[in-house]
Amino acid sequence: MRRALGAFFALILVVALAVSLPAASGAAPSATSSAKHRCKHKGKKHRPKARHRGKKRCRKQVNGTQTGQEPAKTDKPSAPSGPPGRLLATELEISSTQLRLQLSRATVAEGDTIVEQYNAGEDPHNLILERQGTVAFSFPTLEPGGNQRQTVNLSPGTWTLYCSLLNHKSLGMQATLKVD
Repeated sequence: MRRALGAFFALILVVALAVSLPAASGAAPSATSSAKHRCKHKGKKHRPKARHRGKKRCRKQVNGTQTGQEPAKTDKPSAPSGPPGRLLATELEISSTQLRLQLSRATVAEGDTIVEQYNAGEDPHNLILERQGTVAFSFPTLEPGGNQRQTVNLSPGTWTLYCSLLNHKSLGMQATLKVD
């Protein structure tokens, strides 16, 4: 029993000396011991690495960069590109002589826009996007009840959307979209 107790105290003494020697000798602390923690779970109390589950992991920073990564380049700050805009174009027949193309919004921001065509009518329809008299994008013919989408890059200006089948445009299946 005395031998086990003596070995225990000797171990504690060795550990205490090992911890206090670098600090007492003025040696530079290691990069990992002086690193700042930056956790993904901001605002929450920091938990030790062993308790993290899933993808939440602490990343230590040394000199402002995460360990294992190159320093961030700060030559030019790039403008963050947001998610693409969205536009729904619904095509339907009100009567045999009156057709309609209804847009979910009258204005969208310039750039990538997800344009979705939905055929709510009883006849096939297509969708043409035209700017200044020039066809820029066209959707193929869509059967009744179908929908399709494309991501298109819209430049600023006034756009006309219409169905080019038969005389659908002249019967009212057209709409104007403003792109800012």
